[in-house]
Amino acid sequence: MQANDIQLARLYTTKASGGTQDSTPTELGGNRQPEFYLSIVVEAGDNLGDLGAAYTLYLRAVSTSGGATTFARATLNETVTSGLYDWKDLGSNNGYAKASQLKVNSADFPAGDSYEFVATLLTKSGIVYKAVSNEFVSF
Repeated sequence: MQANDIQLARLYTTKASGGTQDSTPTELGGNRQPEFYLSIVVEAGDNLGDLGAAYTLYLRAVSTSGGATTFARATLNETVTSGLYDWKDLGSNNGYAKASQLKVNSADFPAGDSYEFVATLLTKSGIVYKAVSNEFVSF
């Protein structure tokens, strides 16, 4: 990772009771679950964390099967700051990392359709990074 760079390293869904990537996060043991998580992993270079660089993360969901979702687009205005917004200083000038989970309402995703999340990260200095989650089926 370059000292002045930031990137979305990973974006994926998990069951609220689990922690691994999941292609059916709304279902557990044959039962529809009320919520699931969108896991977000971001990495930043040492200079950005040392300066507390500001960024905006835009999150949206789309149907890949032609369905519709009522998931409201989310906008997160944050800074790369150790101890805030789940950021951690990796030490020894190795940069910063963030691993967080956003709780998502399963009712926003009608059963029988497939979906994915799209995240776009934008900094004030013009860095833009985009990531797409795993495709998942709502049950």
